[in-house]
Amino acid sequence: MKSIERFAELLTCPSEDEWRDLMLRLGEDLGYGQMLFAVIPNPQAALEKDNAFLCSSYSPEWLGWYSTNKLEYIDPVVLHCAQRTTPLIWSPEIFSTKPQQYMYEEASSHGLRAGISLPMHGANGEKGLLSFVNDSAPGKRFQREVVRYLPDLLMMRDFALDAATQFMHSAPNNKEIPALTQRELECLKWSAAGKSSWEIGQILRCSEAVVNFHIGNVRRKFDVTSRRHAVAKAIQLGLIRSI
Repeated sequence: MKSIERFAELLTCPSEDEWRDLMLRLGEDLGYGQMLFAVIPNPQAALEKDNAFLCSSYSPEWLGWYSTNKLEYIDPVVLHCAQRTTPLIWSPEIFSTKPQQYMYEEASSHGLRAGISLPMHGANGEKGLLSFVNDSAPGKRFQREVVRYLPDLLMMRDFALDAATQFMHSAPNNKEIPALTQRELECLKWSAAGKSSWEIGQILRCSEAVVNFHIGNVRRKFDVTSRRHAVAKAIQLGLIRSI
């Protein structure tokens, strides 16, 4: 009952930011340092991530690299969740082709080694996945932990999808995209690559304070509270890819 009450809080979040914060806290409470919730609200939309409603604690560097290389088209996790309804526990074996193996090696360097992905298929045709990931070694021990908490993970998925519906259909991909300056876009691009404000300043030949000023403007335009959220939103909108 305690789990049901905890997950039911997702249904009463008054804003998208509060829903996102609660999602990330719940994932951490279940023992997963990283989590990804991604849904394509429109069943007629393309697979590309700029059509997706996204909530993630993955690193901006990984999200940027994944988006730039369009890995959603080769990712076996995405392919499974698009076609199946059963959970998928990650293992090195599911990354069978050379491009997939390289992708998994790169993901592991960002702490994405072991995980479980739950397909989501909504009542209105929404398609997506909820992944819980940590830096554990994939194998039988991790699988036992997943099986132990699987009922909670499935329950969180169902509450999360129902709660997100009120936000995803007014998500930025259905609104006018905020206008960003070229310098703001450049700062976002280098932030997605993992560069600090000081490093970005060196690359763009400006001060760290100027970089922080541009990032602050982006956060205000996107109505988000952190640089990571700003990067994720820019990737979702396809703005970084278009630089």
